[in-house]
Amino acid sequence: MRRWPRKEGREPTQAQRLFRRLVREWLWVSLILLPLTAVLSLSQGLTLSNLLYDNLRRLSPLPVDPRILIITIDDYSLQQLGQWPWPRTMHADLLDRLSAAGPRGILFDVIFSEPAKTPEHDLRLAQAICQAGNVFIPLLREGVARYGQPLGEIEPVAPLSRCAKGVGHINAEADADGIVRSVYLREGPERAPRSQLAWLLYETTTDGPDTLPGSSAVSTVQGWQRTQRIRIPFISMNAGFPSVPYVSVLRGEVPAQLLRDRLILIGSTAPGLGDRYVTPQSASVGTTAGIEIQANLLNGLLQQRSIVVLGDGWRVSLSTAMVALLLALLLFRPRRALWLTLGGMATALLTSALMLRAGWWWSPAASVLGMLLGYLIWNWRRLSAVLAYFGWELARLDSEPKVFPERRRTASPAGDVLQGQIVALEQAMSRTRDTRRFISDGLEYLPVATLISGPDGRILLANRNARSLFAGDLVGEDLLSQLAALGYPGLLEGARPALSALESNEFRDIHGRSLRLDVASLFPAEGGTAIGWLLSFTDLSVEREAEEQRAVLMRFLSHDLRAPHSAILALLDVQHCQGAGDAQLFAQIELQVRKALGLTEAFVQLAKAESEAYQFEPSMFAMLVLDAFDQAMSIAQLKQIELQHDLDDDAEGMVLADQSLLTRALFNLLENAIKYSPSGSRVTVRVSCTQGWLTCDISDQGKGISAAELPELFSQYRRFASSQGSDGLGLGLSMVKAVLDRHGGRILCQSQIGQGTTFSVQLPLLDD
Repeated sequence: MRRWPRKEGREPTQAQRLFRRLVREWLWVSLILLPLTAVLSLSQGLTLSNLLYDNLRRLSPLPVDPRILIITIDDYSLQQLGQWPWPRTMHADLLDRLSAAGPRGILFDVIFSEPAKTPEHDLRLAQAICQAGNVFIPLLREGVARYGQPLGEIEPVAPLSRCAKGVGHINAEADADGIVRSVYLREGPERAPRSQLAWLLYETTTDGPDTLPGSSAVSTVQGWQRTQRIRIPFISMNAGFPSVPYVSVLRGEVPAQLLRDRLILIGSTAPGLGDRYVTPQSASVGTTAGIEIQANLLNGLLQQRSIVVLGDGWRVSLSTAMVALLLALLLFRPRRALWLTLGGMATALLTSALMLRAGWWWSPAASVLGMLLGYLIWNWRRLSAVLAYFGWELARLDSEPKVFPERRRTASPAGDVLQGQIVALEQAMSRTRDTRRFISDGLEYLPVATLISGPDGRILLANRNARSLFAGDLVGEDLLSQLAALGYPGLLEGARPALSALESNEFRDIHGRSLRLDVASLFPAEGGTAIGWLLSFTDLSVEREAEEQRAVLMRFLSHDLRAPHSAILALLDVQHCQGAGDAQLFAQIELQVRKALGLTEAFVQLAKAESEAYQFEPSMFAMLVLDAFDQAMSIAQLKQIELQHDLDDDAEGMVLADQSLLTRALFNLLENAIKYSPSGSRVTVRVSCTQGWLTCDISDQGKGISAAELPELFSQYRRFASSQGSDGLGLGLSMVKAVLDRHGGRILCQSQIGQGTTFSVQLPLLDD
């Protein structure tokens, strides 16, 4: 939440009071909501909790262990073998066939709590169980406790119990909604509780851990003790355990290799026969048979993926921590309340899904409900505070004098406060838009670049001339940063003076424009310190350039252009006075005339480079370099300077060029390199290509150019100290710069006094 600064000696504003009250209310809401979340997290009977569990569990179903095989007492077997119950000798025959195949273990989920009508049948079945040696049979829990007695167990008949490898429970635990999702791995009378039948089969026939998984919390009802509760890790509804009919095994129709080393579960799947339960899978497959409950339980034990409910302390801590974090974020990031709430809910669901995949169940229902309640209460209280503040502020705004005629809206119905505030807000916003439009239009069409900044240096308004001057949208940008980027002299070293220290002055920006900056402070209606600044920029570039061009042209006309012609006149006058021809005299006349012609040629080349219509065509750069070499060779030989080039495959790059003007530009650079190099030195040309650009470096071994002269190197009519003793006006480099600009290229210069100069010509390569 935004903090409102309190100035010394002033009372809190209306907005500060409202939002401070909102913070206090939010602390009270937190003190109520967090304990409520804790209570809900301890309630596992929530319908939402079970719904979330069922849906999250489907995201990570267990695969079927290939060792499990179910022998089903199904409708087909009942049709073939007759009505239930079947003689126990038939079960004995089945066990004999299974024993011969060599299964790892047999879970016989059939109740044998009453003796057979024929005692020999019990003995025959007991004999088969003893011979197999790996048969596990179930016992029952009494449905109703006898008067004054705890619940007891109903065990199988004695001969079968003695011969069985293990006797265990097959009870399943239904939740408050009547759906079976869990079992207790150990339960029974307090003195001698027994293990779940599937656990006995797993513990005895596999090499898995012998420690019972599940919660160690003890639950005792009517003397019946239960512990090690786990959730049943059901397989996917689209999958199923491999199974064969009872009658097929009894008749020997099932191959022995299919039964060998398998964990075999025998039980009823026929409708109306045996125990059946409503499970999370019942929506698609109907009620689930008890033998399938045992199969799912055994499947989870074999893969060590039993699901254990998280302890009470962890459930409370995790649920309240997530809600507390959201409550804090809502207070400090109110604008993102919806996304924070949705993100918190998604995080809770994702955390629960990941924990479920790891074998722990934590219900996210309490945290999701807590987050939802927090979001609703937060928006309610925040909206109330905002409406109260709007009512106060709108009344205050309505009392202000009107600048423009007000467009009245229809009054709201009596008693409808919200609609009344909406109408008042609409009118206030209309007045504000009219005022801003008036100011913006007046500022937009001012003839000079003008912008307004706030007290923090952020630009609030900028007209079209200002946007053009700074080449971008300025609103919201930092004023001092924009001035520094423009080249304002007081900010070039990274300084950040106070805005009040800015002065009206004239400067030259980074683009060479002459600008005059005028600064004026803006004050609030009630007085006090400045709340903003108005800055205007007047472009004086045309005036300053015209003045400079006039001065240069005057110097040129008064000295450089007159000098050769004056010399010609003087020489002719001498020859006339002597009355005889002199070869040396005529040579001097020729030299001066050629100098005048050279100046004329330089002017013509510069004029062509700046104004002529270029004829661009794809050209091999190496050919242009060789043409320039041929033209400069005679000049180099006269001065005994070696011209050297390194034209490899890169030099054969193709560029889009006006061949005549680009060759002339290269020649000018070579001519300059020869002119300012001592006799016996070397001028080198190297060509390279990289990242779509061709670079041509022309290096000499002359006396070099000082660093102070480099920025003005390509200006017209400039003569530098490093060029003293050489002819020319500096128009050659101006012509080269103009040609490369028209080709979309660049020219750079690197030089040090006494170490020579390198000019780098860069041109864009043609795409292949």
